[in-house]
Amino acid sequence: PKLIYAASSGFGHSGPYSKRAAYDAVVQAMGGIMSITGQKDGKPTRVGTSIGDIAAGMFTTTGILAALINRDATGKGQKVDVAMLDCQVAMLENAIARYVVTGEAPKPGGNRHPSIVPFETFDTVDGEIMVAAGNNALWTKLCEAIGTPELSDDERFNENPLRNENYDELRPLLASAFTKKTTKEWQDILDNAGVPNGPINTIDEVLKDPQVLAREMIVEIEHPVAGKLKVPGVPIKLSDTPGGIRTPAPTLGQHTEEILK
Repeated sequence: PKLIYAASSGFGHSGPYSKRAAYDAVVQAMGGIMSITGQKDGKPTRVGTSIGDIAAGMFTTTGILAALINRDATGKGQKVDVAMLDCQVAMLENAIARYVVTGEAPKPGGNRHPSIVPFETFDTVDGEIMVAAGNNALWTKLCEAIGTPELSDDERFNENPLRNENYDELRPLLASAFTKKTTKEWQDILDNAGVPNGPINTIDEVLKDPQVLAREMIVEIEHPVAGKLKVPGVPIKLSDTPGGIRTPAPTLGQHTEEILK
């Protein structure tokens, strides 16, 4: 009666799809994520990582922890049933709210936030930069930092709903300003102004990023076949019991004899 049994599957243990097979790409498609991902007016696009798999694993872990807490209180175990499709639907965030309010199914919007302006990428002299001015205070700081303080007081742009309404007028003005400096120069300027921003890093750049390295998010392990490998570290930092990646995933059958003893 104290047993906690967790099961993670494509569609869960109930409903008309419960017997169907699934992979990450399938639930990304069916769960609506692909329909809002990609460039504006472009085709639905699969997210670049297996978020369907990852999210299901994370929600399953949360479910197990909740079941453990309940068992501590009641002495009873239970089944934890997690479906990949359910997890994708749970991650739709404001897309469902936008549909409920407008009656129109959201579509891919590129790198632009659907309701906050400016909250997107801009071209620089040597690349692109992501800028997230999520409120009016940050909007004012951004305008001052990029040398266009007059925009913050402009009646067309001084509130977020107005910036959305007049986006086609505002976007070129901001884009023009960002083409005057490099990405790194804008990073320094916006950091000093307190405006959230960041470069669009490639994977090799992520592996060399000083913040990523300082947080030990890239670690080196010894693999019995491949030798030394760099892998992602543990993103949860516990003060008293820090975890770590010490061994690679086992090779096929590596622990069979040990388990059967």
